[in-house]
Amino acid sequence: MRLTDIVGQTTAVQTLLNALHTGNIFHAYLLYGQTGVGKETTALSFAHHLLCQTRSACGHCRECLKLAHNNHEGLRVLASTGSSIKIDQVREIGEQVHYGREDYLVWIIPDAHKMTLPAANSFLKLLEEPPQKTVFILITDNLEQILPTVRSRCQLIRFAYLSDDEVLRLLRSKVDTAQHENQTVEVIVKMARGSIGKALKLWDSPLIQRRRWVIEQMIALPRMHLAEVLGLSQRWEEDQELVRADLEIMLQWYRDLWYLRAGIGDQVVNLDYLNELSAICQKYSVENLQQITTMIVDMLAQLTRNVRVRFIMDNLLITMKKGAQA
Repeated sequence: MRLTDIVGQTTAVQTLLNALHTGNIFHAYLLYGQTGVGKETTALSFAHHLLCQTRSACGHCRECLKLAHNNHEGLRVLASTGSSIKIDQVREIGEQVHYGREDYLVWIIPDAHKMTLPAANSFLKLLEEPPQKTVFILITDNLEQILPTVRSRCQLIRFAYLSDDEVLRLLRSKVDTAQHENQTVEVIVKMARGSIGKALKLWDSPLIQRRRWVIEQMIALPRMHLAEVLGLSQRWEEDQELVRADLEIMLQWYRDLWYLRAGIGDQVVNLDYLNELSAICQKYSVENLQQITTMIVDMLAQLTRNVRVRFIMDNLLITMKKGAQA
């Protein structure tokens, strides 16, 4: 893919195109932004331009044909081996870097924020004495976790959220959206929040069906007796990843209630439940909706620790029930 084919990242793409046109190629780039907005695709495209004989990612020259068959010696991607990038992996990069190259060697490092401190310090030495004709492309969705001294030696390129129209266009180019109702496709796009990667993940997962069940509980909750609420929390599955997904669905539901209560309905995501949202939002005050959304955000943070899922779900569902009675 050529850089000009990248969708929704005009500023980032233009920065890289300018570097190609002027020949002023930095030794290290740091591509940052939300997951699923095109950072890795852009990194690979830029590498293809650099390695192409014409610098245009022509697709026809000897170098492009090698790239098409994934056997170009000038492009290397650091493979993920777990939850962190360790110093041995960075040292291996150092050993593979060749000085005095005639053409470019491009190293792409996904999830660069996962470098341990020793690994980051080791990588910093590579940046302090950059090898000739070697370009490092670091990718992250968590810029703050990148060592500041590493950040300062890279050209930072920010990737913006995609618009809903751009996500929809990309989604339709990658999957057959005709198999779903237009409203379901629209909900997926809204839930993706500017990330084609998240939209594709939603498309291929059972989350849409799970979303329907969770929302049905949210609709019924204000009418439930307290004993029914406690019974629901006891039946809730305790799988942490599933609960995380459920909490994300709940968070968007209560945000939608808040949007409607605040008179900004154009921000609503769950458009297929607009009638239900419009009725239920009248049962809550703005303050109670803010309290509940804050509580859900706190619970999502707690899930990173060893907590009793059923206990926190008890508290949350009871707070949701009481909020509707206030």
